[in-house]
Amino acid sequence: MSRRSHRTDRSALTVMMPARNAAATVARAVTSTLRALPDNGTLLVLDDASTDETPEIVRRIARRDGRVGLLGGGDTALGIPAASNALLDESNTPLVARMDSDDITLPGRFTRQLRAIEHADFTFCHTIFYGPERWRLEPVPVFAANAESSRYELLVHDPFFHSAFLGRREVVDEMGGYRDVPSEDWDLFMRLAAAGGSLTRSAIPGIVYRRHATQITRVPEWKAAVVNSKQMAEAHDTLCHTVFGESTGAFRALAGQGATLDEVRRGEEVIGRVEAEASKFPLQERLSLRITTHGVRLRLHRRYEELLAEAA
Repeated sequence: MSRRSHRTDRSALTVMMPARNAAATVARAVTSTLRALPDNGTLLVLDDASTDETPEIVRRIARRDGRVGLLGGGDTALGIPAASNALLDESNTPLVARMDSDDITLPGRFTRQLRAIEHADFTFCHTIFYGPERWRLEPVPVFAANAESSRYELLVHDPFFHSAFLGRREVVDEMGGYRDVPSEDWDLFMRLAAAGGSLTRSAIPGIVYRRHATQITRVPEWKAAVVNSKQMAEAHDTLCHTVFGESTGAFRALAGQGATLDEVRRGEEVIGRVEAEASKFPLQERLSLRITTHGVRLRLHRRYEELLAEAA
């Protein structure tokens, strides 16, 4: 796939949607996105070697709406980072957004985000959960985040859902696109924040995030790969150095299970330092940071309950 020249309309938007074996959900994801998408927008769906009816469903919708384009990734699955870069290569607009094939776009999402992107590099909307375990305890803030508070949130976990993303294409290019790491979105967001980029989040919901048993983030092997990713640990340390003036070595403990006691202690220290900074922000950002640090601390202690008990 070759990159085409960008369209000159500065507000032109391409929504990128990788899809693999998403026949049960892709129609709702596509149609809800089209309802919210401006008339000059484009939705590109990449069929990542599906073995079900995913491409046929998208083709039927594309015949009714010319804003839909379908790409084929070949007979071998690319995986999310490579599929995301392939979609970037095929987009030709100054703005790009992301949507997952199992989520739902809410009305008004892109209208609000197109206004917000005038003052940011990347902007995100708040997320509503749907499906099993939607009420489980997680450090997911429901308030706004500005460019500075986002850096602090990114130090303790990934506060942004990929399918809630809208950003400047040139900025994604400057960052080298997505790297081949387990959590390619968190990695990109940390790298941009460390480089001085601005990431913001609206408190108004823009997507419905569907929980289900087949999500890659539920797979133990994926979780272990995130914890053991040296590239992501380096990106986290670089961001820590940008914010705190020093690296912390806390990534493994904050990212999942498998850290040492010393790494867990470092994770606790980072959470405490971020929490201490919350008071300097406006109300919504302050509440987001306090909700985030409280939830991350509870999750860290739950993950390492036995290890911490043995050390007590």
